[in-house]
Amino acid sequence: MARKEVIQYIDDLDGTPLNEDDVKVVRFGYQGRNYYLDLSADNAAKFDEALRPYVEKAHADDSAPATRTRRGTNPNSTKQRERNRIIRKWAKDRGMDVADRGALPKTIVDEYEATHS
Repeated sequence: MARKEVIQYIDDLDGTPLNEDDVKVVRFGYQGRNYYLDLSADNAAKFDEALRPYVEKAHADDSAPATRTRRGTNPNSTKQRERNRIIRKWAKDRGMDVADRGALPKTIVDEYEATHS
């Protein structure tokens, strides 16, 4: 029996399905918390436009060092998160012990890849 798992990207704002090349990861901070959204190019542009008047009037906060974004600033990190989610589900469906978060054991990733190549 053949099985194909498909990764579907969804615009977080309006729920529109996106192709993986169309995902724009938008990161921002507010009230000391960091957030991100997976958006279409149109919604990312609308987000930028909506914030523009505030950013133009805002003052740089030099009291805290600028934080480096984690590896997840591009669609590749979104793809990796989704791939890890699929592998976790696959492993749990087969009774393997795998945590809900954190790095996946190499043995599980290797076994998944061996069965899906």
